[in-house]
Amino acid sequence: MKSALKTHTIDSFNDFPELRHAFSPRSFEKGKGVSEKLLLGRKADPGSSEQHRKLLLENINSRAQDIYFLKQVHGDRVWVLDDRAQSPEKVEQEEADALITHLTEKPIAVLTADCVPVILYDPRQHVTGVIHAGRKGSQMSIVSKTISMLSMVYGSRAEDVAMATGPAIGGCCYEVDEPCIEPFRNNYQEWKSFVTPRPSGRFMLDLLKANETDGLRAGILGKNIHHFGECTSCRNDRWFSYRREGTTGRIVSIAMLLPQSGKG
Repeated sequence: MKSALKTHTIDSFNDFPELRHAFSPRSFEKGKGVSEKLLLGRKADPGSSEQHRKLLLENINSRAQDIYFLKQVHGDRVWVLDDRAQSPEKVEQEEADALITHLTEKPIAVLTADCVPVILYDPRQHVTGVIHAGRKGSQMSIVSKTISMLSMVYGSRAEDVAMATGPAIGGCCYEVDEPCIEPFRNNYQEWKSFVTPRPSGRFMLDLLKANETDGLRAGILGKNIHHFGECTSCRNDRWFSYRREGTTGRIVSIAMLLPQSGKG
């Protein structure tokens, strides 16, 4: 019996016929009612399964043989994939947390397990990007910086860009201390909209809202921001959550451009 891997998408983000996107679940149906944990990651990761990566690519109907990941370091560097001959192994050595490209049939992705995965798409310039927006990257406005890079490299206008956030830990479950909040106070005038004080002196931090705020500040229109809307900690049955589990697997958030009609 063929393995059944069912990825998830955001319905409103499926309105772009020349972009494929998906978020991988924590497990898939292997056959005869047997579930298997998805082992997804970079080719160099010892816990990553080449077979599982192929299943993911098949699920998004990709003809590509592999996925382009970065060496994520919780920073704000944006890397540009602009060479079709560049190998996935080479890209995996790049220390960055956002990846943008104009190349078609080149799946790009980030790995998360509570951090916010962000997918950007500019249908006018037909370019896309993926972002690993953890707490530190969010403090440093990584979404805004990725929009700036799309503008600088490809001429994108923020008002044309669509933004999607995938499964991530919600403000309901992400409790942090004062030092974690201070950079948001310094960098976001709107910080009170996504930080909730607790009687204990700690805070609940809504990273999804923080990154939405960052996108709006960059000029993305509110109508162009889309959310998957599930907390990885609350729905640990469906997603990996580092906060809830400790050492665990990773969600792959993937985007791939298709050739535009009439352009080959």
